Amino acid sequence: MITPPNRRKTSIWSLGKSVLVGLGTFCLYALVALTFTDVLSRNLFNTPIPGALEVTQYWLLVPMVFIGIWWAGLGHEHVRVTMLTEVLGRNALKLAEAIVALVAIAILLRMALLGFHVAYESMIDGEYTGAYKIVIWPVRFVTAVGFLSYALVLLRHLVVVLKGRDTDSDDHLESPEAL
Repeated sequence: MITPPNRRKTSIWSLGKSVLVGLGTFCLYALVALTFTDVLSRNLFNTPIPGALEVTQYWLLVPMVFIGIWWAGLGHEHVRVTMLTEVLGRNALKLAEAIVALVAIAILLRMALLGFHVAYESMIDGEYTGAYKIVIWPVRFVTAVGFLSYALVLLRHLVVVLKGRDTDSDDHLESPEAL
């Protein structure tokens, strides 16, 4: 199959990264704009924007937090305490990383499952918040997808560890800067 020179093949992984980065960027800009406008409205007209707190709290911060967790996991930038593992040899370190990844994946999948359950119940109930009845049940799905996406990042890292590649090198996952 011949690929035109200006078009690259897009993997599902790359497409997912692009969507999440775009969503996170949109949420950040919307958060800044809404907060700025709300502060301006409070100071100039002595009236806040109705529902600004709820929109910020549920619709903007939740996606940003879970995208941030995913992004840090993708770049391998989460805080790691190496006090116990720095004395391990290469094979023992890979075994420890594999065990930690498996436990973390199991916990994250359980949290995602519970998150989907809560989101479904919230959707059935039509959950909303505040005096302006801002619907928040769709955001419950964002938390579940966030846990699931981070579990997939850890699964990808686990595959790298099990294949025997060096987990301390910078090329173990696609770099977020490559976007």
